[in-house]
Amino acid sequence: MLVINRKGGAGKSTLAISIASWYAHQGFKTEIVDLDPQGTSYFWGSKNEGVRAQKFLPTSNIPFSLALRLEADTHLTVVDSPSNFSQFEMEKYVSMVDKIIFPVQPSPIDVHSMLGFVKSLISSKVFHSNEVELAFVITRCNGQQQGRQFVDRVIKHMKYPLLGTMSEDICYQEMFAQRTSFLEFNPNVDQHLWHTLDSWLSVEPDLSSGGHRKSRSVNPRIA
Repeated sequence: MLVINRKGGAGKSTLAISIASWYAHQGFKTEIVDLDPQGTSYFWGSKNEGVRAQKFLPTSNIPFSLALRLEADTHLTVVDSPSNFSQFEMEKYVSMVDKIIFPVQPSPIDVHSMLGFVKSLISSKVFHSNEVELAFVITRCNGQQQGRQFVDRVIKHMKYPLLGTMSEDICYQEMFAQRTSFLEFNPNVDQHLWHTLDSWLSVEPDLSSGGHRKSRSVNPRIA
C-alpha cells in the first residue's frame, strides 16, 4: 500500500505510521518503507518492535525493486512517499503496490492542489494495467465540517472511496514520540476510519497460522 500526495504537509507520514501501527498492534507482520529524505516513518519504525522498517532514497543508483527485501511472512507493506518526485518515479511507486491511499486536508487550497496530480495518477498506464485501487483519507481534521463536506463532494465526483477522517488527536503525536502504537494512548480514536480501512483492505483471520490475522492484499511485485 502506497501513501502518496505531492503536496507537503498533507499528513502522509503520520497516516503511513498510523496504518502500520494499527495493523502491527493487531498482530500483523507489518513493514514500512520510507522513501522520504526526512526519514520520519523510518525513525518511528526502526525502534518499534512490531514493525520492520526500511528506507530508500529515490536518488539512489540502486533500483528500488532490488533494494527492498521483504520477509516472506510479511502481511502488509506500507510505503511512505516523498513530497517531491517525478512522473517517472511516481509510476515506479505505483507499479509495486496494490492499493494507494491519498491523504488530503479539508481545505479548498489542498483540494485544488491535489486535482492535477490525481488526474495524472489515475490516467497513468501503470495505474490501469496493474488495476491499482485508490482511496482517500481526510487528514488533520479538527471539526471543519464545511471543509470536510467540500472534500467529500469532490471525491464523490471522482468516484473513488473516502475511507474517513483522521483527527489531530494527541495520541498520534505520542505514538511518534514513544515509537509505539497510537492505540496505547487512545484506543477509541477515529474508529470509523480504521474499521473502514480494514474493510477496504479485505483483512481476515489467517486460520493456518494459529488464528493470526493477515491481509489478502500482500503484493508480490514489491518483493
